[in-house]
Amino acid sequence: MQMGGQAIFLANIKGGVGKSTLTAFLTDYFKSTFSDLKVSLLDTDPQGSAIELLGASNAVSLARHIPIGDRYDGVNAVTLDGVYRRLISDNSTLTVVDTAGGGLGNIWQLVMLSQCVLVPTSLSWADLRPTIDFITDLSERKESAGLVAPHIILVPNRISPQQRNLKMLTDAIGDMDVILAPPISDLSIVRAQAAGFTGLDGVKGTRFHDELTRLGKFITDYVLSGKLDSIYADEEEDD
Repeated sequence: MQMGGQAIFLANIKGGVGKSTLTAFLTDYFKSTFSDLKVSLLDTDPQGSAIELLGASNAVSLARHIPIGDRYDGVNAVTLDGVYRRLISDNSTLTVVDTAGGGLGNIWQLVMLSQCVLVPTSLSWADLRPTIDFITDLSERKESAGLVAPHIILVPNRISPQQRNLKMLTDAIGDMDVILAPPISDLSIVRAQAAGFTGLDGVKGTRFHDELTRLGKFITDYVLSGKLDSIYADEEEDD
C-alpha cells in the first residue's frame, strides 16, 4: 500500500479549534507508525504553534515554518509552493500541513493537491457556523474543479466523555460532501498535560491517546490507503 507522495492539511477559517495541536500529534503518530516513510511538517500559520509544539527533538524528516497570513507575502508563497510540490512528488514522503485561521488565502491551489483536509470543530455554534461556511467554500471549489480529493473530514473536538449524541453536528452538515471522523477530547487539556511535548508517548494511558490513535488509524485506513477514492469512484460509476 503506497502511503507516500500524499499530503494532509489541517484547516478551518475559525481559529482556536485545535488545528496546531492536532497537527503536532498526528505528525508524531504517522512518524511512529510508518517507519519506512519520511514524515514532514509544514507550518504555514504565522503563529508557528505546530512547529513550536513539535520541537527540534522530534525527528521528522523536515519541519519548516513558512508563514502565510492574510497579507500576501510573495516570497513565502513561492517558497511554500516549491517545498510543498517537491514533497508531494516524493513517494517516500508523507506531508502534514498546518494552516492559520482566517481563510486559506494564497494556498488554495496547494490544498487542492492534497489527499484530505481535516477540519476540527467543537459543537459550539461560535465554531460550527464559520466551520460550515468553510466546508461549503471548499466543497464548491472541489466541485468546480471536478475533483474527488481532497476529502473533507470533519473532526469533532472538545467532546466530553458524556457526549454520545453528535446529532447536532450531523444535522449541521446535512448532505454536504464531508466525512465525520471519530471525535476527540479537549486538546487544550492535552497540551497542558504534554508540557515540553513528547508526542503520543507523553499521553500514554489517557483517553486522548486512544482517541488520537483511532483518528490516525481512520485516516490511514480510509484516506491514505485510497479506500475513499475507490468509494467515490464506485459512486460515480453507479450514477
